[in-house]
Amino acid sequence: MRHPERALALILLAGLTVRLALAPYSAGSDLAQFYGFAGTMLEKKACFYAYADWVGYSGKGWPYPWPYVYGPVLAYLLAGIRFLVGGGVEYFWSGGVYHVYVDPTWAFSVKLVFIAADTATAVLIYLLLRKKGEWEGVMGGAVYYLNPMVIHVSAVYGMFDALALAPFLLALYLEGRKEASPFLQGLSLAVKHTLLFPAIVSLWEYLLDGVGGLKRAALLFVGAIAPFLPMLLLCPSSLQKLPELMRGIEVGYPLPLSYSMNGFVSLATYFHEVYGVETLIFIEHWYVPAGFLLFLTLLRHSFERNLIVSVSLAYATFTATYWRVNPQYLLPLVAFLVLLSFTTGGRIGPVSLFTAFYVGIWPILQPSEFWFHVHLRNPNWAVVRFVGHFTIGVGGDAPYVAYSLGLTLLLYALVLGSTLPYLKNLKAWLSERVWVRA
Repeated sequence: MRHPERALALILLAGLTVRLALAPYSAGSDLAQFYGFAGTMLEKKACFYAYADWVGYSGKGWPYPWPYVYGPVLAYLLAGIRFLVGGGVEYFWSGGVYHVYVDPTWAFSVKLVFIAADTATAVLIYLLLRKKGEWEGVMGGAVYYLNPMVIHVSAVYGMFDALALAPFLLALYLEGRKEASPFLQGLSLAVKHTLLFPAIVSLWEYLLDGVGGLKRAALLFVGAIAPFLPMLLLCPSSLQKLPELMRGIEVGYPLPLSYSMNGFVSLATYFHEVYGVETLIFIEHWYVPAGFLLFLTLLRHSFERNLIVSVSLAYATFTATYWRVNPQYLLPLVAFLVLLSFTTGGRIGPVSLFTAFYVGIWPILQPSEFWFHVHLRNPNWAVVRFVGHFTIGVGGDAPYVAYSLGLTLLLYALVLGSTLPYLKNLKAWLSERVWVRA
């Protein structure tokens, strides 16, 4: 084994050790809800989406009125895990407080799948960056895999964003395989459609190839649709609710502010909450800056067809502009920032790397030890106290508004700094077209 590969193995061992040490003793709220989703999938099978809204949630065994707003891949996985390991969730009111307790065996089993995807993502980052150099790949894998935010999402709270990210990165690695790559990109959307902006860039890449790229574009759509086939064949009427479910919740003020990662939205919400200023109109039109930045990214890709850079900028656009950016959305952001930092020159690379480190501050600012006791009936208080030594536990909204505002400004700087220079290319191209016509 060569020295870079040895170093990568040690990094993976260290990161995996931390994850496996934390995962059995914590659980996020979504893991409790996932248990309910798994039960509905096992009961309703191909008709799952007909029962995926929040109506009658308690009777379905769901602790929260949160609908299932994802593609079917997660539901299949959760159903399989529940079938194998069982588990349980308790939820009840007591003393005016709503308690939700999740079986640690269930929580840990689900997290193991998320951690596996997380580890695969780190390896894929190494493989993608290895073209730049072995040690660049090792450093990139380390920045991602040891990032506190990444560890928090997969091993502490327990969320599945790495499950969508891993096939997308595998598609980038297999870019030369014209069938597998677009299919995997589409499949990632059937896991979680937060990767829609990078998928749009990939689609644009295929369309730029003209007629020759149409097959790859079609395969992207096939990859997104394939997991729905059992439902399409056995219970097609259940998919009528799918468009409404995929839209998610209505645009509003994202509370609590400590979990809102869009700085401009957080600031607008803060003014509303503290000063009573009506700012919802600005939040509702989040798609205006999103469309503009995505257009600039597509324009850049038209002149410089580096797919890794372009999809990274596209995801940065999503997290900079979407109205409700949850902490788990930052796991793929760290991965894309790492890829961007090692594949671009000038100031963009260092700023991307700094932003990846900046993202990792949030779980330290938070009282993250909260997730080590709130959903466990018999928490390990020694672990709770141990984790508390590594967190600051900042209270109040203002510090988190400042944090998210700093993150959003960094992302805008990255996207605009990477794309605006290409407006000159567009101007030159348009001038040439006008001159030719004349």
